Amino acid sequence: MKYLEKLKDRKILIVSPELETFKSRAGGLGQVAEELAKALGELNLNVHVVSCLYKYTVIDGYKKENDFSDLNLKEIAKVKIKIDKEYETTIYQTKKYGVNFLFLFNDELTEALYLGDLLKFAVFLGKGTLEALKISGVYPDIIHLNDALTSLVLFYAKYDPSYSDFSKAKFVFTIHNAGAAYQQIHPAERIDLINLPPFETKKLIWNGCINLLYGGVENSDIVNTVSEDYAVNLRVNGEGLRDVFIKKNVFGILNGIDVEYWRCQIYKNATPENLLELKLEKKKELINEIKSRTGKKLDLEKIIAIMPRRLSSQKGFDTIMPIIEKVHNEFGIQFVVLGLAHPNDDIGHQWANNFYNLHNKLPGFVFIYSFDENLAKLMYAGADLIIYPSLPNKEPCGTGYMMALVNGTPVLGTRTGGLVDVVKEFDETTEEGNGFLVWKEEYSTEAFYRKMEKAVRVYKDKEKWRKLCWNAFKSEVNMKDCALEYIKRVYLPVLKI
Repeated sequence: MKYLEKLKDRKILIVSPELETFKSRAGGLGQVAEELAKALGELNLNVHVVSCLYKYTVIDGYKKENDFSDLNLKEIAKVKIKIDKEYETTIYQTKKYGVNFLFLFNDELTEALYLGDLLKFAVFLGKGTLEALKISGVYPDIIHLNDALTSLVLFYAKYDPSYSDFSKAKFVFTIHNAGAAYQQIHPAERIDLINLPPFETKKLIWNGCINLLYGGVENSDIVNTVSEDYAVNLRVNGEGLRDVFIKKNVFGILNGIDVEYWRCQIYKNATPENLLELKLEKKKELINEIKSRTGKKLDLEKIIAIMPRRLSSQKGFDTIMPIIEKVHNEFGIQFVVLGLAHPNDDIGHQWANNFYNLHNKLPGFVFIYSFDENLAKLMYAGADLIIYPSLPNKEPCGTGYMMALVNGTPVLGTRTGGLVDVVKEFDETTEEGNGFLVWKEEYSTEAFYRKMEKAVRVYKDKEKWRKLCWNAFKSEVNMKDCALEYIKRVYLPVLKI
C-alpha cells in the first residue's frame, strides 16, 4: 500500500477522555479510539494517544478505586495546570501495540470519568495534552480529537502562545455523538475559565452558550462521524448544529472492531458445519454464569436474547419494553440485560428500575446492573440473538452488534447508524442476510414484535438458523478496514499529500 509510505515519517495523535483497556471505558468512544490506535500502529504508523487515568469507577453511587498496577505505567513528570487554580498533575507513559500512550492524573479533576465540573475537565484535558506532548518531545503532524471534551486541545494549540509549537498541526475532529447531552454546553459567563483572548473564545459560543462540540467542529480542518447514515442525519436534522455540519461537510467513516479481541477463542476454527455446536458450548457457559450470579436458570432450548448496553434514552428501550413480557410468554424468548446508567441520568435510572421489576417478575428475564466487559464478551459469544432497538437517527454507529456478529450471534435491531451498512435482513428463501431489521419508517413496538416472531420461526428451523449464524459470523467489521479509511479519507487529505 503505497499511500502508507506517505505517512511513515508523520506523527498522529489521538485524544480521547476514555479508553478500552485502561479502566476508563464508558461506551463506544473508548473502544473505538483505542482499537483505531492499535490498528494504525499495526500498519507501522507513528501513533500516540493522550487520555486520563481516573481514580475511581463509580457504580450506582459506589466508588471503587482503580488499581493501575497491571498497566505498566511509568511516571515521567509532574506539572501544574492553571485553571481556576493550579492543579498538580502527574503524567504517565506506557507502550502498548507499538503505540505510545500518555495519561494525565489529578486527584480532583480525574476523580471519576464524566463526573464533576466537565468544563474544568475540558480545560484540564486541553492544556494537559499539550503539556504531556511537550514533556515527551512529541510534536504531531495530525491531532485527532474525539468528541466535545477534547475540543480545547485545538484552541490552546492555536491560540495560547505557550503552546505555539503545536499550532501548525492539522486538526481532525470525529463526532461520536452529537446529541445535546454530549455537546458540552455551558453558561457563557464561564468563558473566563478557558483563559484565552476574547476574540478566540468567541469561536466557542453558539446560541449564547459555550458549546465545546461546536468549537471543535467549526475550527477543525476536517470533520467526520462514525457512520454515513449518522452523517446524513447531522446534515439534515443537525441536533441544533445543522448549518455547521453542512458547512464543514461532515461525512461518515464506519466504525470497526478489533475482531481478534472480541471474537471468542472457541470460534477461531469455526466452520459452517460446527458453528452451532460451538455456540451451544458457549450458551451453556453463559447459562451457568447467569445462574451463579443471579440464581436464575435459563432454558438451553429457548432463545436467549441479550442487550448489553448503556442505559440511556437513545437506546430505544421504551419501544420494546411493552412487548418483553408478551414475547417471553408467547415465544419463550429469554432476555439478559447488562448495563449501567450515568449517575446523573434520571432516565437511565428509570430504565434500571423497569428492568429490575421484570427481573423479579419473569423467570426468563435477567438484569445485571453493571459494566462488565468479561460478562459482555460471554454474552456476545453465548447468546442466540442481540437486540438493538436504537432510536432512528439517534444511533451514531453502535459497535455492540458488531461484537455479537463476529461471534455468530445475529442482530435484531433498527436500520440506523452503522446497522445500515452492516446488518442485512435475513431472507428465508435465499438464506442471505445476517439479522432482522426494523426500518426507520416502520419503527414501532409492533414492528419489533413482528421481527421477534420471524426470529423465532427461523430459530426453529435449525438449518436456516445455522446459515443465519454463519452469515453473522462472516460480517465485515474489522477495525483494520476502518483504519485504512481514516488514512485515505482523513489523514492524507488533511495533510494534502
